[in-house]
Amino acid sequence: MRRSLRLRAVLATAAIVPLALTVTACAGGDLSADAAGADGDTVVVDSAYGEVTIPVEPERVAAISYDTPWQVMSLDVPVVASIDYTPWIDSYTADQQEFIGEAESVGSYGELNYEALAATEPDIILGDAYEVDEATYTRLSEIAPTVIVGGGERGDWQSITEEIATALGRHDNWQEAKDSYEARRDEVKEQYADVISGNTWANFSLGDEAGQFSIQLPTGSTGNLIVNEMGLTYGSGIPLDDEEGFGYASFALEQVGTILDGVTVGLTFSNPDGTMMPAIQEVIDSSLFQELEIAKNDRVYGLATSVTDYPSAEAWIDELTIEVLEPLSK
Repeated sequence: MRRSLRLRAVLATAAIVPLALTVTACAGGDLSADAAGADGDTVVVDSAYGEVTIPVEPERVAAISYDTPWQVMSLDVPVVASIDYTPWIDSYTADQQEFIGEAESVGSYGELNYEALAATEPDIILGDAYEVDEATYTRLSEIAPTVIVGGGERGDWQSITEEIATALGRHDNWQEAKDSYEARRDEVKEQYADVISGNTWANFSLGDEAGQFSIQLPTGSTGNLIVNEMGLTYGSGIPLDDEEGFGYASFALEQVGTILDGVTVGLTFSNPDGTMMPAIQEVIDSSLFQELEIAKNDRVYGLATSVTDYPSAEAWIDELTIEVLEPLSK
């Protein structure tokens, strides 16, 4: 299936990207090492398109899906190749920009340059099943062992990062990050329980087209963190069914009063410098949005952290605490 202006990463990073790769419904199972396949130098793992024999702790990693480099980064592993992030580079942190600074660009989003990828001589190629179909996987496998991961839902960064960690032999790094995140999550939920339970929340952004807005659903990366992990209760007017499986839903701006009715705190996405993406600012500035309680009470907060893994999820919680929960608790 194709999406003209969006994919899940777009609304998580507030960037507009055309979806050019076929999105498959296939999601990988648990990416666990097959003990019978290990011979000291290689190991057999399960991925979205079947078993793959890969090097143990590969060193030259090519990360060719939109979120994959940052998920590899969370495991303290460098990448030798990634897609070109130039069109959206301002939406990334200085650390992220430095991380991909020396990686070879191997095409733009949805348009891989296979020759450039092969020239990087990767030990392993990593990608996401929501962006890489089986035909593309087959072609990538001709270059190097290719592991395509996929969680149970589009925003299931917990499972996706565990699969990547297993493929890279970095499960200990993943577990350490998970433990740190869970401790911080539980600490903040306990400390700000009254603020969390005493408000009704929404995470909104730009829509698929002009004159629309969107809601991050619990199946999306940030929506999962907000609703399922932090326990921030969405407004009763927000439809939670992810009928199309995109992790978000887009609505006509005329519906904003109904969908965000009763919401007392609105969260959205901002750039790292604190500015709003113009398309999001247009939603906020619209006369219909300005009639909302959150607009009248100045309770709209932009958060810059993009959630793709446990360290970024912990950073998002820290930002939520500083920018939202602490001010609201006074």
